[in-house]
Amino acid sequence: MINRKTAPEINNVYDISYLLPEKWKLSNGIDIWGLNAGSQELVKIDFMFDAGSWYQSRNLIAGISNVLMNQGTQKYSAQQIAEIFDFRGAYLQLSTDQQYGNVTILTLNKYLPEIIDVTADVIRNPVFPEKEVKAQLAKKKQHFIIENNKVKTIAQKKFSQVLFGEDHPYANTNVVADYEILTREDLVRFHTERYTFENCKIIVAGRYDEQLKRLLENYFGDSNWGSKSGTIKSPVYPLVPSTQMAHFFEKKDALQSAIRIGRHLPNRNEADFFGLNVLITVLGGYFGSRLMMNIREDKGYTYGIGAGMFSQLNASYLNILTEVGTDVCSAALDEIYREIDLLQNEPVPDVELEVVRNYLLGETLRSFDGIFAMSASLKTLIESNLNYSHYEQFIETIRNITPAELQRLAQKYLNREELFQVVAGKI
Repeated sequence: MINRKTAPEINNVYDISYLLPEKWKLSNGIDIWGLNAGSQELVKIDFMFDAGSWYQSRNLIAGISNVLMNQGTQKYSAQQIAEIFDFRGAYLQLSTDQQYGNVTILTLNKYLPEIIDVTADVIRNPVFPEKEVKAQLAKKKQHFIIENNKVKTIAQKKFSQVLFGEDHPYANTNVVADYEILTREDLVRFHTERYTFENCKIIVAGRYDEQLKRLLENYFGDSNWGSKSGTIKSPVYPLVPSTQMAHFFEKKDALQSAIRIGRHLPNRNEADFFGLNVLITVLGGYFGSRLMMNIREDKGYTYGIGAGMFSQLNASYLNILTEVGTDVCSAALDEIYREIDLLQNEPVPDVELEVVRNYLLGETLRSFDGIFAMSASLKTLIESNLNYSHYEQFIETIRNITPAELQRLAQKYLNREELFQVVAGKI
């Protein structure tokens, strides 16, 4: 019998193993990374295109063009695509972020020829039916109107604009009119320019053999898809953060106020990145963090509060975020800055730091637990133009960082006068 009054033994994480990918190219130059492992006849394929919002000339184009790719192609209707995947127990996911447009499939190997055939047509030959374009825009517009009435959405949107400037693709500047002026022709043009072999990378994970390599070559190895003008240069956008540090957006009927506090931080390839991850975890990166223990557990101002270090290809930033009752908004802000001041003025106790070390090492271990987790970790490296030494350096930092180093980082990067503050609701 398990004695549930006795906590389980805590085991230190000493080694984190991972599988190095094999790499090959298709005839047209597309790079493929493969992680060949797993106990089941199952494979996952990620097609990554330089087709995120960074490349769009108008709001919404990247996301809408991606999500509508499976709504009909030259060979298959939307219903046929859905039925083919459903009948075979396969999975198709379409997604975008600031940098990439992604098409992900998961299938049993025995169905791979059929699934690859449909996926290739989804990627290469979507028709963007006018009816589906209008329906999707109407649906998204209604959702946008509802969401933009929430203080958490207002705060996050304004926070992104304050950090990056209103003309930067990392800033959320969508308005209702964007849903009314976007056309099918905009989507077709964007897809033709961005979903090309020149802009494609592929990650394969699971148990695969030469058949998969032949299928990828047959369906994606030629140069007859996408724009005929070659790779279009990536645009360059300067960071233009606000000159004003504190911003308030009143919503008179609000029952809660949304708080966002943050600043720009070093990116993944810079020296202080790893140490800052540890510092921000202490501040608000896990359930036992200082912000949670103070503002949720002790004061009861919120159901949840967190701090995270968010890293994009071209920028990293700190985001402290929470929603609190309007009557305690000022008090919550005071407590957030109080915890920041403590990190600057007092070393983190060894006992607390050891808890954070174990938490971060456990999270890192989980990111390599299984072939699909390894695939996601590999995808992060590819997106950021890094290699596995990135994770090795992070593990080394977690194990060896000192309270003095954390205090130095807090004094360098968490000065109150350098932190942007956005509040939406009432103070």
